[in-house]
Amino acid sequence: MLPLILTLLLSALPSAALANPGMDLEFFDFERASLEETLNLKTAVASRLDFSAREAPGIVTVITRAEIINSGARDLVDALRLAPGIDFGVDVESTLGLGVRGNWAYEGKLLLIVDGQRYNEPFLGTVQLRRIPVEQIERIELIRGPGSAVYGGFAGLGVIKIDTRAGRALDGGKAAASYGRMARGGSAAGLSLAYGKTSAEHEFSVQAFSAGMDRSDRRYTDFNGGSYNMKGASGLRSGNLNIGVKTPWFDARLIADRYRTTQRDHFDDTILPRPFDRNFDAYFAGLSREFLLSENLSLTPSFNYSYQEPFNGFDAAEYPRDKASHSSRLTLVSAYTPEQGTRLSGGAEFAVDKGILADTTPAAWYFRGGRRSVKYSNTAFFIEGVSEYSFGQISAGGRYDKHEEFRQAFSPRLAWTGVFGNFHAKAIHSRSFRAPGIDNLEANPQLRPEKVTVTEVEAGRKFGSDLFFSANVYDIRIKDPIVFYLDNLGNQTYGNYGRTGTQGFELSARLKKDWGYADASWSRYTAVDNSVDFYSAGSGSALLAFARDKFAFNSSFRLAGDLSVNPSAVYYAGRRGYRSTGNISRFDDLLLASVNFSLKNLAGGRLELGLGFHDLFNAGGEYLQPYDGGHAPLPAQSREIRLRAAYKF
Repeated sequence: MLPLILTLLLSALPSAALANPGMDLEFFDFERASLEETLNLKTAVASRLDFSAREAPGIVTVITRAEIINSGARDLVDALRLAPGIDFGVDVESTLGLGVRGNWAYEGKLLLIVDGQRYNEPFLGTVQLRRIPVEQIERIELIRGPGSAVYGGFAGLGVIKIDTRAGRALDGGKAAASYGRMARGGSAAGLSLAYGKTSAEHEFSVQAFSAGMDRSDRRYTDFNGGSYNMKGASGLRSGNLNIGVKTPWFDARLIADRYRTTQRDHFDDTILPRPFDRNFDAYFAGLSREFLLSENLSLTPSFNYSYQEPFNGFDAAEYPRDKASHSSRLTLVSAYTPEQGTRLSGGAEFAVDKGILADTTPAAWYFRGGRRSVKYSNTAFFIEGVSEYSFGQISAGGRYDKHEEFRQAFSPRLAWTGVFGNFHAKAIHSRSFRAPGIDNLEANPQLRPEKVTVTEVEAGRKFGSDLFFSANVYDIRIKDPIVFYLDNLGNQTYGNYGRTGTQGFELSARLKKDWGYADASWSRYTAVDNSVDFYSAGSGSALLAFARDKFAFNSSFRLAGDLSVNPSAVYYAGRRGYRSTGNISRFDDLLLASVNFSLKNLAGGRLELGLGFHDLFNAGGEYLQPYDGGHAPLPAQSREIRLRAAYKF
């Protein structure tokens, strides 16, 4: 079927010159830009070479700061929810993870990069999305597809690349505060301070953020009938300091990120007797330097280091295993980018992950062999070439990874992309993998990398100057998925387990006028080749937790002057999950509708005000567990009213 679709797309190409290669997003004014300009934003998330979003060798979504602020997004979950093919499920201890095109991606299958720093912790590969302060975000670039050809083993199903506000974008100081109140008494509050400045050759930014909120204000009930009110017992507390420096000699980044939570739902079918802490502190440092060897040839060495303490909160009765990791990565990238001819990029990467258990850890919880620390290294080589022809661009490349503990992995990618006037098309075939983390290997040293094969085809067309449609179809096949389960003795472990995957499509439309914009999308997946009982939803067409059909709408209407109203909505249909132990059924369709009022350019252009109403109809809803892990649905927060004020000084 896919070759037939590709043939039809090729035959439909009009004869026209290639569109401009893309616009720089760093200084992009989304609200004043034309539709054509928004479609030609530059993105580097799918490659180490710059492309416009329509030319990039991946299915890419770019979300700008203006869209995030206009929508009233409270956190990264709100911002990503409006993108096609994205859903959320609960794992353990109230943690939320991402689903990509129907596939569970929480543990090591989706990579999160913030200002060049990889946020995934090395024990399980997880990332906590709600810790990211949306007030600081300048743009989000999202690949709904494999990224291992560029990034390696934690990018098997997708990549989220976030850039925060740079010194030139801030150009002085800015303070922002928000407060929200939920229908059942839960609350949320946040404060952000930022300062940025530039000179002829230097750029500096510092951003600080502090927030606290109730994860929900509703009641959680486990599968054994126990329950508790989440208000006051499921708190999230974030603290973030982000410093960036650019000079002619180096680029540097320091991030301190403290994320503290409380929870009672734990990791099985019973609740805890009282709230317990579960903390995810992390610290990042990055340093790079670009050397221009000639007009078209560059060499960029970079070093990244992170220290993380994921899932900590010592409790002798429940989980007496606090841990920390030291991760170091040295990367060397060379790029050859002539004005005409083939562009090339390649290099090497050497990474070391070290895990250490706290002194208070009982011997029974040590790593294999009675060790309190372990260390693994990984060596990788990568290359990519892009050639332009009259019929479009051919991009070919791959990455070879060799971990010291498990077998090597090769992630090739071949893509054809073309922009022909108002029309663009893509055909991409790639392989990716999920690398076992430290704790995966400790549970089962025989684990193999989980391998993913993906074929994607996309086509899009602009009609007139204001309207754009795009559609893509995909086929995802996952071999030897790494699955968590309990063995015959009741021990927690991981194993490679059969096959799984999805097929589906995503339809998107964008209308952009002088009065504002409106985006709409429909995503649909069907489970294929699934032999993993833990993911089965009791229906051959669905996997646990994720809606088969998702409709999303996001818009902004300028009412008068600088006052705008910004309605948005997400509709989920076809969700299936566990209502009790062994009982899988269909959950009601869910409509989450919101509206945010925004008033800008007050006080001489320095003040912004926002008033948001989230979950207007108080639908509530719940997050389902995407595998058979015994966790009951986690209630989302009830309807919330939120105020936001931002001042530039």
